[in-house]
Amino acid sequence: MRDHGPTALLSRLRFKQLRLVDVLGRTGNLRRTAAELNMTQPAATKILQDLEDTLGVKLFERTPRAMLATEIGAHVVDYARRALTDGERFAGALANLKRGGYGALALGAIMATASDLLPRAIAELKRQRPLMTIQVLATTSDQLIAALGRGELDLVIGRLPTSEDGAKFDFEPLSKEELWAFAAASHPLAGRHHLDLADMGDLPWVLQPAPSPMRRLIDTAFAAAGLRTLDNLVETSSIFATLNLVRHAGMVSMLPSTIVAQEVAGGGFVRLPLEVKGELEPYGIVTRKGVVTTPNAAEFLAILKALVAREAGEGMNPGGAGRKPQARADTLPSPRHPRQK
Repeated sequence: MRDHGPTALLSRLRFKQLRLVDVLGRTGNLRRTAAELNMTQPAATKILQDLEDTLGVKLFERTPRAMLATEIGAHVVDYARRALTDGERFAGALANLKRGGYGALALGAIMATASDLLPRAIAELKRQRPLMTIQVLATTSDQLIAALGRGELDLVIGRLPTSEDGAKFDFEPLSKEELWAFAAASHPLAGRHHLDLADMGDLPWVLQPAPSPMRRLIDTAFAAAGLRTLDNLVETSSIFATLNLVRHAGMVSMLPSTIVAQEVAGGGFVRLPLEVKGELEPYGIVTRKGVVTTPNAAEFLAILKALVAREAGEGMNPGGAGRKPQARADTLPSPRHPRQK
């Protein structure tokens, strides 16, 4: 009698089957899938049929325009993508270790930390582990959490965008961030001493895309004030694009003070006297529930928490503007590793 348990099922899955499902789920076209995988269309059809026979379910429905994943097929496509991502990261980390390195770390961070806290933590980690490969994705919390859920990141420094995310991820708060509305020093509003949301509704804005927590806060504030939703805007998660659109395109924006305080102090930007009701939830460390933290991730988190604790003890906002001169990075605790000389 054939064993249909989980272990037996996994033993019958093949890498080429996962690759085909991943590409077919993305293209919806068997001919393009075969070409991308450098095989004939009959061969691709046979691999798909074998996988469907193994699983005992139909994975894709043929329509006049595309091959669409069934409900179960979408679940298999999602698994295939996560499995392939994990496999690629395993292979990369293994190659790094064979060269005498310390493996890899993939992390994501929101903009509030990307200009200060994150670079200092990474600098200390690289001081201790110079051969560790570190990948950084800096964008909005909703995009980071999605990448973490797909297994593309080891951890995220951000927020849980929805209450439902609490069932999938663990969250450890680190700090809050202060939001500043700002514009170029040459902007017509630069000299104003008081502004209401009503003064800002018709202006061109540059904001993070929905449904990021920061964007949700701004949209909610305008709605609560009885004002229409902002429609004269550019959406981007790029700090570089945001700052340059404010600087050169006459737009206004709202970002964490950590990002714009230096430019405000230097006179390039001005902080606009705009109060927005409500505040962002604290940002913190987000990891997947039930997934053991890798040694590299644990080491990075130890460094990060040491930075936050030290600054909290000095009465400063981690990564905040106007921070006192930094202590040397080598004053942080250095975890012992058998390979460390």
